Amino acid sequence: MTFEQCLERTKPYTIGLVVGGFAAPIVGFNAGWITTTTASAQAAETPRVDALTGICSSAAGRMATARSTDLATLKGYDNRAKRDERVAVIMTDIQVPADILDKISTSCSRSLS
Repeated sequence: MTFEQCLERTKPYTIGLVVGGFAAPIVGFNAGWITTTTASAQAAETPRVDALTGICSSAAGRMATARSTDLATLKGYDNRAKRDERVAVIMTDIQVPADILDKISTSCSRSLS
């Protein structure tokens, strides 16, 4: 068998290898078969943030009831500082991991607005 015959016989395999090597990651990522470390970490973090945001929001409601105030007074852009102060007070009572503290505070403040 000559060298040209070897090249001719391996040509379909070479083309398949190149096309497959290019297409496999595209199909894998788009189909959700492959995930990145960042996506996995975010998928694990989101439920934690949501759960602790719910705790913060309910604590804000209890605090407003105890002080005989209405949460509607905290709504709107003008009352942003008041909301942030109230959330800061609530967050001191809740044990929250430091890596997600800012996300929970922001989310809780948004839920009150």
